[in-house]
Amino acid sequence: MDDLRHRDLSSKPESELTADERLELNRRFEEFVGLLRKKGGIVAEPKEKPKTLRRWQPPTKVRRRG
Repeated sequence: MDDLRHRDLSSKPESELTADERLELNRRFEEFVGLLRKKGGIVAEPKEKPKTLRRWQPPTKVRRRG
């Protein structure tokens, strides 16, 4: 049996993957994410809390000219 670590699984539909192949794809993904975090490509948590946006509400009373 060939090693799953070297097999190209990109052309196989997800519905046809075996349990072992799914585990291997998950392992590859976790390894990829780990490398990105290590290189600074993914920030685990934001440094500061993002500002909340308030919806603009027009004034309720409008002065009439006249």
